[in-house]
Amino acid sequence: DGPNAIVEGRITFTAPYEGAPGCVHGGFIASAFDEVLGVAQSASGQPGMTANLTVDYRSPTPILRELVFRGWCERVEGRKIFTRGTVHHGDTLCAESTGLFISMRPELFERLLALRETNR
Repeated sequence: DGPNAIVEGRITFTAPYEGAPGCVHGGFIASAFDEVLGVAQSASGQPGMTANLTVDYRSPTPILRELVFRGWCERVEGRKIFTRGTVHHGDTLCAESTGLFISMRPELFERLLALRETNR
């Protein structure tokens, strides 16, 4: 808990998530980072929305193997929340990510909640 918390998630991607033969498609890796870093940034106490997400692919990410995603909040500057994350298969670094989140003003959060209720 708290702004220095490390979020960890474990996942095994199956055949529908394959890109290159035997590897997880990079788009699914990016999506998983968005979720993990999104949870990590919420520990800042001023949760926000993704403004930028960068993924650096370091080695092939295997399907049908357990992967460990980790994410953390590096720093907060005003409304900007800077995050980092990694995904490993065993000791192998498969990808790294940085994310910039912008904390929402309370009035925007309330407006989004109202819009969600209207659309249900």
